[in-house]
Amino acid sequence: MCGINGVLSLNNQAGFQNIEFFQPILQSMNDAIAHRGPDSDGIFTKTPVGFGFRRLSIIDLSTSANQPMVSKNEDVVLVFNGEIYNYLEVKANLLAAGHTFRTDSDTEVILNSYLEYGEECVHHFNGMWAFAIYDFRNNKLFCSRDRMGVKPFYYCIKDQMLYFSSELKGLHAVLKFENANLAKVYEYLAYGYRINDGETFFEDCFELLPGTNLVVEAGKLKYNRYWKLSLSSFQHDPGLSFQEEYVNLFESAVKLRYRSDVPVALLLSGGLDSSAITKVTDNLIQRGELNRNEIHAFIASFPGFIDDETPTARMFIKTCKHIQLHELIIDTQKTVDNLENIIQALDHPVFSFNVVVHQNIMKACKQQGVKVVLNGQGSDEAYAGYDRYISGAYLLDQLISRDGNFFEEFSILNKQNHYSKGFLLGQMFKSMVDQNYSAYLRAKYQEKSIFCLNKDFIKANYHHYKPAYQFSYKGNNFNNYLLKQIKYEGLNQILHYEDISSMSQSIEIRSPFMDYRMMEFAFSIPNELKFKGGITKIIQRDTIGKMLPNSITKNRKKIGFRAPFLDYLSKDHNVKAYVFDVLNSQSFGAKKIWKADSVKHVFERPMDYPDFPFWRFINLEVWAKVYNIKNL
Repeated sequence: MCGINGVLSLNNQAGFQNIEFFQPILQSMNDAIAHRGPDSDGIFTKTPVGFGFRRLSIIDLSTSANQPMVSKNEDVVLVFNGEIYNYLEVKANLLAAGHTFRTDSDTEVILNSYLEYGEECVHHFNGMWAFAIYDFRNNKLFCSRDRMGVKPFYYCIKDQMLYFSSELKGLHAVLKFENANLAKVYEYLAYGYRINDGETFFEDCFELLPGTNLVVEAGKLKYNRYWKLSLSSFQHDPGLSFQEEYVNLFESAVKLRYRSDVPVALLLSGGLDSSAITKVTDNLIQRGELNRNEIHAFIASFPGFIDDETPTARMFIKTCKHIQLHELIIDTQKTVDNLENIIQALDHPVFSFNVVVHQNIMKACKQQGVKVVLNGQGSDEAYAGYDRYISGAYLLDQLISRDGNFFEEFSILNKQNHYSKGFLLGQMFKSMVDQNYSAYLRAKYQEKSIFCLNKDFIKANYHHYKPAYQFSYKGNNFNNYLLKQIKYEGLNQILHYEDISSMSQSIEIRSPFMDYRMMEFAFSIPNELKFKGGITKIIQRDTIGKMLPNSITKNRKKIGFRAPFLDYLSKDHNVKAYVFDVLNSQSFGAKKIWKADSVKHVFERPMDYPDFPFWRFINLEVWAKVYNIKNL
């Protein structure tokens, strides 16, 4: 796990001679992301390219595995951020093909894979990655991002130079962005997220899309989408049931993510997903399939908060023989003292105050000496964990389908899951209309945030987002809605903040549910194995769930990770004082995108606007301040 930077001359690549120009640029970029790799740094320059690198040593801790890594013939150079979990299997194939290795690293496996397979090498990897390879044999830059987009890759072009970095602050260190991408700002304020379309919050700065390669030759950029999550892409074993396949895949995904030369810990929430990883870990140790005696698990505790899941986790951990639980007491009320530094570290405005809390959790883990953790991210999005969000599309499919049980399912969601008839009908309506319009209505009538935005700002940016999902009378709205969340909306935001929040504390996060095989499997099984009768993630509850206490398996109340920002705003003097200092600042009042008086009116009466996105307005203002944004 590391941070990567790079500069490439696009103008007459082969004839570019001022290579000394790259050295201070790359050093500034490396310094800006030093937190991603405190163990070592490195710079490589050779006409027409320069690579910078910061290392967090996880696999092969020796200096021989440092980067940038150059091939034996010195004609190919690589910088790589991430982990190739199946590197041992890929390495075995490369050894059989005649390749030799100087290190025990997964980095060298990527390098030799490129020499053997060329750009097709990515199809051999199971992992998370963002890497750049310069091939001097062909004067070609080859960049790639993992299938799910777990690892970031940002880039921009200025003065015939291509710059790339693991974080936006790496680019900002040398390019000094001044203008926000107003379309992204609108998406954030109105929708609550940034659409995953390759654009960022900074004008003329971009993000390589998940599952995509970027090739630069003769100054031209070419993109290749090498993988795309779709329905029925998984090849099933006809000799196994869906349940057996699920268990095998899940155990394999967990085992692969324990490959490390440093200790691996667990993040536990008390929910179904992290508990499943914990229990499978315990079972693998018991069966002798993991070379570990004990694993440390960490849970964030919020004393006095109604949704604190620590008591559930304490009871569950008693059923595990090889897991030691540590409780991290998180005091978020003092966070405002360091809020500007936190927001600067996060690069983008983030959709929830939860992100700030997550960084506090990572900080607490670092203080415990943690370097690698496993978490349960990705299961909810693929296996329908949030019933309130997918209920509309699910009910529509039940209504359309000849074999559907619309009235029965509607009644269950109404009575058993305690969703009002009006709410369910509203979710169905949302699933049928244009996504722009649906988001606009939510922002206007539920959150009431649209009234605080200037009309010209809304008009100029309302149609920027092209819907990724549209209602179909042919059915499959349920799965298509889930795919939309994964590809374009919520999951991308979560992966961004988890990476940057954890790496700000030099911690690597690994997510077994983000294994691409687990994702492909999720969209190849019948819907009723994911959601039916008001029950979410059915296949997980019927398999791994049987190993867990009923307090976890039978709990259908999906809370999600969240922090009580509105409570803090209403009750904590320090938080309230800080917020109103922001609202009364000259900068806030001068913004052209919103009506400052209307925003302040809402903040003065927070309990009258329970759904208002208070955090987004504060976050955006502070982000604009720390990055000195001029055009808002």
